[in-house]
Amino acid sequence: MASTRGLRYPLQVSNGNLAISEDLASVEDQIISVLETRRFERVMRSNYGFDPGIFDTLEPNAINARIYNAVLNQVPAANNVQVKGSLVSGDDGLYRVEIKYTVQGVPQPPLRISLNI
Repeated sequence: MASTRGLRYPLQVSNGNLAISEDLASVEDQIISVLETRRFERVMRSNYGFDPGIFDTLEPNAINARIYNAVLNQVPAANNVQVKGSLVSGDDGLYRVEIKYTVQGVPQPPLRISLNI
C-alpha cells in the first residue's frame, strides 16, 4: 500500500508535534472525521461531513444509507462499505453504528462508533 499520512483525528499532540496517522489508521480516522463533522462546519469544504438532520426520522435504514453514502463519497480509500446501525434503547440519545470496509481489497476490523442523536 502506498504510504498515506494525515493528522490524527481527533487532533492530538505527540512529543510537542501534531500526531500523524499513516496508512490504514489514516482511513479509519477519515471515516470518523466524516461522521463527526457536520455539513458546512468546514468553510472551504461545505459538503464535507455528515448531516445529523437524518436522525429526525429515527428510521435506521435511512440513517444507515446516509452514513453509507457519506463514507463512500468522502473516503475514497474505503471500499466494499457495509453499514449496520441501530438506536440505543432508553433515553441515551445514541445511535450505534458498525462499519465494515476494505482498503485495497484487505478487510479491515469493523469500526464501531456511537453517534449522538
